[in-house]
Amino acid sequence: MGDGKRLINNEFCDRLIKEGINGRPDEEVFFRICALMRLAEELRRQDARTCVLGWFEAMEQRSVAGELAVLLDYNRANAIAGERYGTQWKWEQPTLARELFYLRRAVSRPEFAQIPDVTKCMCLNNLGNRLMVAGRCVEALDIWRRGLEISPSFGMSLFNRAKALAHYADAVDDDDIRTLFLWVAQKDASAAIAPTAVFTAVRDSESKKAAKELKDWIESFLDIKGLDSLSPLTREPRRIEPEERDFVLWSLKNCLYLNPINDLGPHNLAASDSLTLAMHIVPVDAPYTFESFFDQMKQEYVSARWLLYEGLTLASPHFSDREVLLSAAEPRPSLSLSTEKLKTAFRIAYSLFDKVSFFVNAFMALGIPEKLVSFRTLWKTEDKKAIRAQFDSTTNWGFCALYWLAKDFFEKPSDDVAEPHARALCDIRNHIEHKYLRVSVAETPSAPTDDLALTVSRERFGRDALHVLKLARSALIYLDISVRYEEQRREPDRMGLALEEIPAAPYLTDAEKF
Repeated sequence: MGDGKRLINNEFCDRLIKEGINGRPDEEVFFRICALMRLAEELRRQDARTCVLGWFEAMEQRSVAGELAVLLDYNRANAIAGERYGTQWKWEQPTLARELFYLRRAVSRPEFAQIPDVTKCMCLNNLGNRLMVAGRCVEALDIWRRGLEISPSFGMSLFNRAKALAHYADAVDDDDIRTLFLWVAQKDASAAIAPTAVFTAVRDSESKKAAKELKDWIESFLDIKGLDSLSPLTREPRRIEPEERDFVLWSLKNCLYLNPINDLGPHNLAASDSLTLAMHIVPVDAPYTFESFFDQMKQEYVSARWLLYEGLTLASPHFSDREVLLSAAEPRPSLSLSTEKLKTAFRIAYSLFDKVSFFVNAFMALGIPEKLVSFRTLWKTEDKKAIRAQFDSTTNWGFCALYWLAKDFFEKPSDDVAEPHARALCDIRNHIEHKYLRVSVAETPSAPTDDLALTVSRERFGRDALHVLKLARSALIYLDISVRYEEQRREPDRMGLALEEIPAAPYLTDAEKF
C-alpha cells in the first residue's frame, strides 16, 4: 500500500470511529463495521479493532434478527480472531472459545438456511478451522463435510479437510486405515487445485500452493493409481435383516460408529465399532484395568446409540405403554417408552464425559480427589488458572482436543463456553436427573429457568441427544489418541527397565455377550 493510499485510509478510519453508530439503522451499522474491520486489518490499528468489537457488542444489545444476525456473528468471530493471529499456540487461547461460540451461533440460527451458499460455506469453513486450532479434528471434518455438501468444489474446505485427514492419519495406529486417510486426503488436495475449485479470498493462492505440496508429498510414497483400482472404501453391505440394515445406515450417516473410517463418510467399511485402546504400560498386578474401563465406556456408548435410534424411530406405542393412565394436559406431553429411551440415551452419553475424566485422572496420575474430578475441572490446577504441568509439558493433541471439548459443557455461570447451547444441555441433564424434564409433542416456550419443570419439544430433545452422543464418540476417539501419544512420550524414560509382556485378553464372541 502506497503512502498516499495509507493516508486516505487512515483518514477514513478516523472518520468512521468518530461518527460511531448511534442512531443508525442496523444495515448501515453492519456495513460500517465491515469497512472498519477491513481498515483495522490493513492498517494494523488496534484502536480500530477495539472500536469494532465495541460496535459488535452494541449490536448484540439490539437483538438483531434475520440474515443480518448470521452475518454479524460470522464477522464478529473474524474480528475477535484478529487478536489471536500471529501469536504462539497455547493450550489456553483467550479468544478461541468466543470465536467458536459466535460461528456456532451463526450456523445454528434458523436464518442460516436463507443466506447465499458461498456465505454458508465460508461460515462452515471458518468454524472447521477454529475446531482444528482446538485440536478437535473429528468435529472439524464433520463441519467441512456439511460445507462440501452445499458446494462440493469449495476450495478452502477441500484443502483444509485434506490437511486434517493427513493430521488424523498420523494418530491412527492401523497402517491400513492410515493409508485410507492419506488416499482420501490426496483426493481432496487434488480437488482443491483443480480448475473447478472455488476460492473466495485474494490470499487463497497460498492455500493452492500448500494443497499442491500436500498432494505431491502423499504421492511420493503412496501408490495412488493402485489404490484407485482397488476402490478400498467400497464394500458390499452385509446381508442382514431390514431392521438392522436401517440402524446401520442411520449410524453410518450420523457418523456414530467407533471407527475412524466413519469420519471418511458413511461407508459400509466403517460399520463396526473397531476402536480399541492403544497399547500401554500398566502395573503387573492390574493388567487390564484401563483396557476394561475403556471397553465399558464403549459398551455404554453403543447401548446409548441403539436406545437413541429406537427412541427416534419407534412408529407406535410399545405394549408396555398400554393401560397407563396419563393426563393429556397442555402442552401435550410426550409420555412413552420411546421418550424414556431418548432420556436414557442422553443420560448415558452425558455421563461418559465424567468417566473420561476419571480415566485421565488415573492414567496421568494427577491425584485429583474423587469428589473434585469433572470433565470441566480436570485440566487446570487448584487455582483454576494454569493448565496442569502433566498436560502442558506434552504435545499431545488428543488431550488438547478433550480440553477444548470440555468447553462445550456448562457447570457454573463463570465458565467460558464455546457452545451457545451449553447451558441448555446442562439444564436438560439436571432436570432429567433431579427434577422434571417435560418433553412436549410440539414446540412450546421453555419454562422459566427457576421452574420445577423444563419444557422441551420431542424434536428438539432428539437433536440434543444426538448431539451429545456425537460428542461422546469424539471424546472416546480423542481418549484413545491421548493414550497413544502419551505412551510414545513416556517411552524414552523407560529405557533399561525390565518390562513383562502381558498376554492380550481374547475378544468376547457375539454369543458370549449377554
